[in-house]
Amino acid sequence: MKNKLKIIILFASAILTLNIAVAKADPTYAVLDSNGNVTNIIVCGSACAGGTFGGQTVVPQVAADPVTGGNRGGFWLGPNTTTYDSNTGVFTVLDSSTVTKSLTEDEDGNQITSSATIYGGATTQFTYNDTVGDNLFTRGGFVYGYLENTSVTISVNKNNTTESIGFDSRKTTNEIQESVQNSGLALLNSKVQTLISLLGGWVK
Repeated sequence: MKNKLKIIILFASAILTLNIAVAKADPTYAVLDSNGNVTNIIVCGSACAGGTFGGQTVVPQVAADPVTGGNRGGFWLGPNTTTYDSNTGVFTVLDSSTVTKSLTEDEDGNQITSSATIYGGATTQFTYNDTVGDNLFTRGGFVYGYLENTSVTISVNKNNTTESIGFDSRKTTNEIQESVQNSGLALLNSKVQTLISLLGGWVK
């Protein structure tokens, strides 16, 4: 009786181990509504292979780890942040977080701080194929940008004096330089190249 019990326990353990191994090799799937909005991300294995799960449309979003077969999570920042284009296979993730980048320099004993605040609008675009293999870590194929109407404020502070100017949509380097020059604000003019650098990919 003890031998039979051992065999049953070993057999049950083997099945459990097999199921875990299969589950670990699952990619992450994105759950879509009828408009292509991602409403959740899930790991659902073969149950998602047909393109639906629980009556909802699902598409693979992030491939499993190429070495371990482990699930590597996915991209979704909550409701109304992520979309999927069924024609191109492109996911677009929108980050609405406000980000401020700044640089402080010491000039002739004075600290001058240049700052650029970007009010959300950051986008990340990628396809499932961009997550295969090491691409997920190198972000090969990922495209980063900003929505056209993303607003910013740039400012320079010296000796508790601050000059600032805002833009309600993305601008080119020349447009920023021209606006700063026309503002007549000497501090901003002196640091316009630094400010443009802080804005990074927001600049057209």
